[in-house]
Amino acid sequence: MSRPKSPLRTLTSILVESGIVTDAQVEQALARQRETGNLIGETLVELGFTSEENIGWALSKQLGIPYVDVRPEAIDAEEVRRFPEPLLRRVQAVPLFGSRSELTVAMADPTDQDAVAELKQTVTSALSLVIGAPGSIRRAIDSIYGPRKENAAEAPPIAVGEGTPPDARRDVVWDRAGTNFLLFHLHSARKKNASEIHFVPSDGTISVFYRGDAGLEAQPTERPEAAIYLRARLGVLGVFDLDGSQELLAGGSIPIEVGPERMILHVSHCRTAAGIATVIRLSPRPERAPELSEMGVSPIAEAEIREMVDGPEGLVIVHGPPRSGGSQVLSALAALAARPDRRMIALEPDGSTPYPDPVTRVPYGTREDAAARWKELVVGQGADVAMLDDVLRGESIAEVLEGASVGRLIFARTDWLDGKALLSFLARSASGRVVLGDRPFALLTLPAARREGSRVWKPAEERAASVGSVVLTDDERDAVLSGKTL
Repeated sequence: MSRPKSPLRTLTSILVESGIVTDAQVEQALARQRETGNLIGETLVELGFTSEENIGWALSKQLGIPYVDVRPEAIDAEEVRRFPEPLLRRVQAVPLFGSRSELTVAMADPTDQDAVAELKQTVTSALSLVIGAPGSIRRAIDSIYGPRKENAAEAPPIAVGEGTPPDARRDVVWDRAGTNFLLFHLHSARKKNASEIHFVPSDGTISVFYRGDAGLEAQPTERPEAAIYLRARLGVLGVFDLDGSQELLAGGSIPIEVGPERMILHVSHCRTAAGIATVIRLSPRPERAPELSEMGVSPIAEAEIREMVDGPEGLVIVHGPPRSGGSQVLSALAALAARPDRRMIALEPDGSTPYPDPVTRVPYGTREDAAARWKELVVGQGADVAMLDDVLRGESIAEVLEGASVGRLIFARTDWLDGKALLSFLARSASGRVVLGDRPFALLTLPAARREGSRVWKPAEERAASVGSVVLTDDERDAVLSGKTL
């Protein structure tokens, strides 16, 4: 096995300075090492002076390579099976998670260049190496391939030296870029079918929770600097960090790949008395626009909407609470209205909605800016069809009744909950009476917000919502304009 030259700072000096082992224990281990030829870290563990986790932590400090807690429930079985089992056991390595271009692999000794070369021959992806404890790596491999006979009876835990600080036993060290830290928790949450990840500062540590069907589930705590690395990585991806500002809240939505899944991360940073808390909400990122029928719209209503969007103008308002499928309904409407001879523009909060190719996508930074300039956009760009995704909330939805919408198809998502109240509000204005009196109009009602729980990771067809619809007939127009209830 070929390894690079040893760094100036030795593994044993790090262990001694941290109070994990004593000088006398190191001398005894060095004497034993001369007899066996094993590495000094292996020898210290063999003699019971420390644990594998402490050796991994110190090795991370020595080499500047992240050390991670390899948990069998968090690894990606498909990635593991890309490698021959004998190879993984021989080089003491296990894949943790990957994207289309990079695979993160935990190794007991990432300085073993021959072992790394063998791993690289098996896959075409670039390898990102982290350090894992040998026992944890073995248990992870066993969880996929089954234990080998000699491993069937788990060896008793190795004692930790009396001078070992309790927190150092599971002291996971992450890369400063935050890449592996974020991916690790995303993949762990995926394995647990969680819908949210909470990073909450408390008493000099970061408490981590995953939200599942039963509520928040506590995870092992993280070192405080891990939260800084996390926010740095999210910042690179496009979410503003509160650090260095006086703002109370910051957030945003970003697309990311989590194994085979394409996800949208909805990030919220909050300044607290103990530090900055971060919550990441996980949403699937669909590959295509759904059919209205897949979202629960009745066949009759779908046929009426199809006929409506064939014309040159009309208004469809999609209303309901956040996280109830409104963006997907807009994409379904856009797919129905798509024509080669139409200019289509979507004003959207992020790039997660699967719009058809003819749509020009315009992400907005703040809702206030989008609400102030949407008319300038659709008029200036000569849009035939415009999707306004969560641009007009509350009474500002009345703006879709004004002159900028004349001669166009406008599909707008808003936060009104009561469809009857919304119709009544629109009918009270002069422009609303004109639109409701003679312009094609439909109202689509989203289902109430639901706690997604384990369903967040399941295919889109399993999350199909029931969308109510009102396509106004002549009699219904008269009823609304006369103040009657539909």
